[in-house]
Amino acid sequence: MSEARRCNWLPLESSPEVLNPFVERLGLPKGWGFADVFGLDEELLMMVPQPCVAVCLLYPSKNISHARRADLLARRQELPPPPPDLFFMQQHDSIGNACGSIACLHAVANAAVAGNFTLNEGPLSSFMQGTLTLDANGRGWALLEATGLQELSDSTAAAGETEGAGTDDANDSHFISFVNFGGRLYELDGRCFDKATKDAVAFPVPHGETTPQTFLSDVARVIRDEFMTRDPGSIAFNVVALVKMDE
Repeated sequence: MSEARRCNWLPLESSPEVLNPFVERLGLPKGWGFADVFGLDEELLMMVPQPCVAVCLLYPSKNISHARRADLLARRQELPPPPPDLFFMQQHDSIGNACGSIACLHAVANAAVAGNFTLNEGPLSSFMQGTLTLDANGRGWALLEATGLQELSDSTAAAGETEGAGTDDANDSHFISFVNFGGRLYELDGRCFDKATKDAVAFPVPHGETTPQTFLSDVARVIRDEFMTRDPGSIAFNVVALVKMDE
């Protein structure tokens, strides 16, 4: 699919108060939503409602993204291929600050495909059905044309409460997600690409086996070991978990 239009999705705020109305309108069923993860120590992880089926991480990009993506590209051929039904899309340059929206789409879509819940009919289920036969690159171009999803995302961004909400100021931060799919932990970042060739080479990154009981702790380990260690002086990390909400 060729690039037909350019748009500039607005960055989302990493807050359950902002994200939950968004994912509900996407089609997330009642009783599920994002909850804050206040820290990565085990005692703080125990405060997160269970089951936890996906995690979204907002992190400071400057000292992390470029070097880490280069490392991942260098060892890409060593990684096992993802399952064919894992829902994943490329984030093309033309789409602006859509990483928060894409992280939410990855989290909710894969939690549904993995059988944790059934999506309500809505924008996400329609987009998934309409891009069923496309690869990650094609889904990325399809998202560029999904004006309804962009309008929904941008209205969510405008409802944020932090300084700059509703503008294109992403504060040099980036959103990704983690999912438990088929008993393996996958990191989903649609933004990875080869700067030298301009190839769209984003791919799901496997981080080994996981279980519903250990998933959140396994994600916390990856965040500490592969993200926070690259920028140990920063406090600009934020984590939210997609969970079955307390009644």
